[in-house]
Amino acid sequence: MGKDIAGLVHQLAAVDREERRAATDRLVALGAPVVEHLLPLLGEEDGAGRSAAEACVRRLGDAAIEPLRRVRSEGPGRLRPAALRMLVDVGGGDALAPADRAAVERLVRVKLLDETPGDLPADAWVAVPRAEVKDIVRALGLHDAQPVTTSLGVSAALHQENSLEHRSADGTTSTEYRVFITPEFDGWRLVYGADYLNDNWAQAVEKLSSQCREAHFYAVDEYNGARVWWVAENGQDKRGHRTYGDPVWVGEPMEFERDLMQDEDDELYDPEEAEEYAEGVRDPEEAASWISIQPSTVEVLDRVGHGWLAVTSPEVGHGRFRGALDI
Repeated sequence: MGKDIAGLVHQLAAVDREERRAATDRLVALGAPVVEHLLPLLGEEDGAGRSAAEACVRRLGDAAIEPLRRVRSEGPGRLRPAALRMLVDVGGGDALAPADRAAVERLVRVKLLDETPGDLPADAWVAVPRAEVKDIVRALGLHDAQPVTTSLGVSAALHQENSLEHRSADGTTSTEYRVFITPEFDGWRLVYGADYLNDNWAQAVEKLSSQCREAHFYAVDEYNGARVWWVAENGQDKRGHRTYGDPVWVGEPMEFERDLMQDEDDELYDPEEAEEYAEGVRDPEEAASWISIQPSTVEVLDRVGHGWLAVTSPEVGHGRFRGALDI
């Protein structure tokens, strides 16, 4: 059987796609014994068969966990990093042995001591001024908030699995999320969660502004050409623009928008600029530069504290979300 498995593993690097697919299907059908044969491919930096080997292990699912754990505890040492990565890809943090979980927690604590966060993503985010973490957690009904590096928080809330379906003890099903709260930058904290904000941004802004007096939402979708920026105060919409909204504009222009508006009597009247700002500012990042902070500039802003990663249900811990996180 070992020779058969070795031949199929070799076939994962075949040029022909159908040949690779057939090998993957046969390896998955053989179950857990194939994992030890796949690990050398998983440990390659950029091997031709690495992605196919990873696909095999993911399809094996829970059956791959014990073989991967054995490599973590018994070696060989050169394959331990690959085994760790695949464990969290297959089963999340819950798949790790206690020693590995403790090691990750220690590494996060060490990294927090001298973390230098880079600039943050500018796809979709909420900005809250002068807010304590506990107030953001309370407003959004978050749970199990844990200190994390900015790299880990961004990775967890944006780049890896950040939502999942959860069945409660009473049989009801809900979608639960991971949410990242950044350190404070020049008095502002940003809130990230790719799936969370996509599904809940309007409610999040309303709840945060009720608890923290003010909250902004910004989104830039280059693929669909969509732009959104929204300001709420004390639970009420104050000003907003949505590219595809109905209505497109909400509320009266803010002071910074009125300053940009022109009429024909202005000495520096520019027809193109007057048309661009006739109804207000459309670009979310431009609006953010006037009334909050831009994620792409936080590297040069004053920072206080560290980030926090939380979940939306007390029944769903961090360990159920899958994917290897940056630290």
